[in-house]
Amino acid sequence: MAIQLLVLVFFLTFVPSPSLAQRLSSMGNEKLDVAMSNLEGLETEFGQNNPILVEPLAELAGLYGTTGRYVEADRSLDRAIQIVRRDEGLYARNQLPYLQKKIENFVVASDWGNARQQMEHINWLYLQKSEIADPLLIADLMHLSDMHLRGINEDFGFYQSYHFRNAMRLNWTSLRVAELIYGRGDERLIPIIYALIKQYHLQQAAVDGGGSLGYQLRQYFPGSELVRTRSEVKNYFYFMGRRLLNQITSIYSESEEPKIESLAMALLYTADWQALFGRHEEALKAYFESYAQLEALYPNGVTSLFQEPKLLPVESFYESLERALLMEKTTEELLAQPTSVHGLSFVEWGTNFPHARQPYDAASSMLPERNEAVFVFNLSGVSDIKEWADTRNAQNFDRAIDLRVSKRLDASGKQQEILERRVKRL
Repeated sequence: MAIQLLVLVFFLTFVPSPSLAQRLSSMGNEKLDVAMSNLEGLETEFGQNNPILVEPLAELAGLYGTTGRYVEADRSLDRAIQIVRRDEGLYARNQLPYLQKKIENFVVASDWGNARQQMEHINWLYLQKSEIADPLLIADLMHLSDMHLRGINEDFGFYQSYHFRNAMRLNWTSLRVAELIYGRGDERLIPIIYALIKQYHLQQAAVDGGGSLGYQLRQYFPGSELVRTRSEVKNYFYFMGRRLLNQITSIYSESEEPKIESLAMALLYTADWQALFGRHEEALKAYFESYAQLEALYPNGVTSLFQEPKLLPVESFYESLERALLMEKTTEELLAQPTSVHGLSFVEWGTNFPHARQPYDAASSMLPERNEAVFVFNLSGVSDIKEWADTRNAQNFDRAIDLRVSKRLDASGKQQEILERRVKRL
């Protein structure tokens, strides 16, 4: 027997049709004219350096960016930053959102040289000029980490390991800051911990891919002639992930009232991690234990979670079955397909990592233009997932069969063939 899967796949390698691009450009220009007129009125009334201009300048920069005028966008942001510094001081906290937008503007313009320079500057501000540790600093560090993740895929290949190491370092720094603010046992640490877990998976994918990047990530330190073997690095990534998952488990187990359901979910994620690293016997044991614990809590609800196929690693950490099922329902509504079809949604990280999902949350203004394709296929070798969970009686999984495109890209026939091959590999 085969189960039918529907996969909504977003690829960041195709642009909208010319007519759509023209309509979007026309709308952007109209908004731009209005914003420029408003700014000129404020300058006439309040002068060139009044703080009231900061937000209108940032809005104008965003509109410049949407119409592809990145140089003008950068100049507008520079004006906003200089006004803040003039009013509040050279290291004012309020300038940081506009420095972040400068980085985003450079990135969208593919100007990674200036983006890296600005990223070094803002990193220095975070680590040297932050007077107190607060939640805003955590968010800032995570944002910069995400920008480095973008750089891994979009910057020149020579800088890929540089971005990998900085993304990891910033994520660890944000975790240390969070522990300082909240304590090691606070649940607010968990999204930061899980972001680190996903980064170790991304590094493992890069090492498996080999090449110059894989070699650099196996070096003992940047530029070292001594390198670890792939198996050593893989074990290191695995055990670092387990260490972080154990930290999540301890947060739930050491709370005032131990959270049984959250502990079962943490065990489920541990099983996912074991499966990703090929530790199949350990993964099966953890899956069965997690299933049994959740079934004891929800005799009639746990099956629905285990019936749906998943793309690992799961994008977010869900502390409860209800939360996980709610997110699945959202995905199902997005796909708008009959309930007899299982849905998977995959956003590609980029052409350098075609089988890795996008590891960061990015605003639409930060993303290159993308298109989507919907594929339907059967996955053979799966008799019944509930039976698998209840009795351990299952056949081996097989490759996708009867694959077809149910929603086509605005792309040539050759591009369609390439996409179909990539989906089968995925």
